[in-house]
Parts: sequence; structure tokens; C-alpha cells
Amino acid sequence: MHSKINLSKLIIIFYFCIFLSILTMSLNYSFLIILNSLLFIFALLYLLIFIKIDVYFKIFITLLALINLSILTSSWDARSIWLFKAKIFFFEGNIFDIFSHPQFSHPTYPFIGSVFASMFAKSLNIWNEVYPKIGIFFLFVPPLLFLSTIFIKNYLYALLSLTLFVFGKYFVNGEMDGLVSIYFFTSLILTYEIIYKKDDNSFKMIILFLNNIILSLLKFEGTVMIFLFILIYLFYYTLSKKIELKKLLFLKISIIPSIIWFIYSSHINNVFQLNDSSFSIKSLFFRLENFESLILIISFFLSDEKFLLGIIFYIIFFLKSKNKNLFYLATSIITFYIIILIFVYLSTNFDLFWHLNSSANRVIKPITFIFFTIPLYNIYLNKLKL
Repeated sequence: MHSKINLSKLIIIFYFCIFLSILTMSLNYSFLIILNSLLFIFALLYLLIFIKIDVYFKIFITLLALINLSILTSSWDARSIWLFKAKIFFFEGNIFDIFSHPQFSHPTYPFIGSVFASMFAKSLNIWNEVYPKIGIFFLFVPPLLFLSTIFIKNYLYALLSLTLFVFGKYFVNGEMDGLVSIYFFTSLILTYEIIYKKDDNSFKMIILFLNNIILSLLKFEGTVMIFLFILIYLFYYTLSKKIELKKLLFLKISIIPSIIWFIYSSHINNVFQLNDSSFSIKSLFFRLENFESLILIISFFLSDEKFLLGIIFYIIFFLKSKNKNLFYLATSIITFYIIILIFVYLSTNFDLFWHLNSSANRVIKPITFIFFTIPLYNIYLNKLKL
């Protein structure tokens, strides 16, 4: 039996279970919720027992799962936003009645991490402060598993080491920023392979499509990233006409779920006056007149040692690389993303120093991760020994 399910099919099953959790939790049918949870768990056990992949990768996933099940949730965002939402979904059974959520939990934030965590708790009909967090960790499995098909042996070990170095605690603390980082990197790798390597593998197109949907529903940062990817595809299609139009349209569809959520949550926010808005045009114009605000934002970014080290690491490999297409692609997306982050911080309604101090080191994690992993992928492409 196990020979009939290959790794590619298993990866699609993992992604499909995550996407399907929205439907099962929306319908709130216990049978469907339990069935989806069991499908994911059985697929994970099947992976660990039957699929021939790197044994250290299996150990990596297993150990992190056990750590997740052995520690309490302590970080503010995890406890008061993501897992609190999951708790509301668990008890109320409706993922769309966000107007009743307390304001501190940011009701309008994207929800797929909380939905998936709640699904596992709902399947056992038990809520505690430890078990649901395993659902958030399980979201790491599909992109990591896909990346393990690209990065093999020493390259895989280097990649896993970089994940621990850049956002190690996010594997176990219940926050979304580590997930945004790994999904962002996966979409970037797939974008490069489709555009520059002209890889027409339908499996990779499906993975990119599903990966983009989940990335856009993790956090609003993910939605911005998908918009940037689509712009890159549009630019390349306009410039070269070498991307099939149907592929471009297929990828555009991946942003639709997050757009629907944004429109719906904005409507609820306005109708019920949730005041779940941390930004305004008025604040933006006010700070644009003050150059010190921009300096403060940049200084916070550069004060992160890993971010600064990543920039140096990235520049060194960029200068040494002969084929710079990968770096051009990554640099263009990173540049636009940083510009958007700066404008977001300039428009905050909160005290700028407080807002930066509480979030800057988290929101730049995806960029930091790219600074380290794109050079690694470039080494792999050039088949240098590692």
C-alpha cells in the first residue's frame, strides 16, 4: 500500500488538509473536522514510517513536535492573538463571527493558523494551553517537506540549521512569523524555478498555488508578499511573454481568498466599529514631514544582529555569483517589501518607538531568512561542495 503514495502526493495532501481546515471549521461538522485531523496525522505518520527521506529530517520534525507538546505558550502574540482566536473558534464554532472578538485579539487579522490549531483541539473536544499549539507547528511540515526535495544531504542540514538560527523559537512559541518566513522562501524558490529555469512541472505549480494561498492567510504581511510575486510575474510576462498566460491567471487566483477575507473583515470592522485599525493616512503624512521617523525605523531594522549579518552574507555571495538572476529576483522583492514596511510603520497610530520595539524584529524575520537562504540555494544551483 505504502508504495502507491509517493512524496509528491503526500506533500499535496498536507497542503490540502490545511486549506480544507477552513471549510471543515466553517461547516463545524465534528465528523469532517475529525476526518481532516486524522488525514493529516496519518499522512505525517506515513511520512515518518514509510517514506524514504533523510532520517535526520524525520528526527528534526519529531523532536520539534515533542517540544511543542511539552511547553506552555508564553509570548503575547501567540497567547493573546493566534491561540486566543483558536480558543474562540473551538468554543463558538464559527470562524466568521469576528465582531464578537475582543479588540486586543485583532479580530480582522488573517486566520488560517488559528483555524488549523483549533481543528486539532476540536477533533479531541479538549482545550488546554499546550495541545492546540501543535497545529501551528504542523503548518511548518508541508513547505519544509517540499524544500527537502530540493535541498538534499548537506544542503538540507544547512537549511535546517539556518531555520533554527534565524527563527528557531518560532517553531515552538505559537507565533506566525517563522511560518511566514518559510512559506515566503518556498514561494520565492518556486517563482525562480518557474521564471528562470522554465520548470513546467505541474506539481510545482500546484505547490506554488497552495503555498501562496496559505502564506496570504497567515498574516497581512503574507498577503503583501503574494501581491509582490504576482507583480513580478506580470512584469516578466509583459517583458518577455515567456510565461504562459494560463499560469499567470492560475497564480492570480491564489490571492483571491486573502482578498475576500480582507474585504469581509474590513466590512465587519466598519459596520460593528471594532476599531481594529492600527494605521492611518493622517499618521503617514505627519511622519513623512519628520525625517527622524525614517531614521528611527531603519535604525531598528539594522539593530537586529541577524538581519545585519544576513545583509553582509547576502552581499558577499551576490558579488561572487556569476549568474545573478536569483539575486535580482530576491533583491527586487525584498526591496519593495522593506519599502512597504517602512510606509506601514510611518502610518502607525501607535507611538512609533513602541510599535517598532514590539514588532520590528519579528516582521523582518522573512527578509533575514532570505538573506541567508538565497546564497545557500545559489550554492546548490552551482553545485558547489558543501
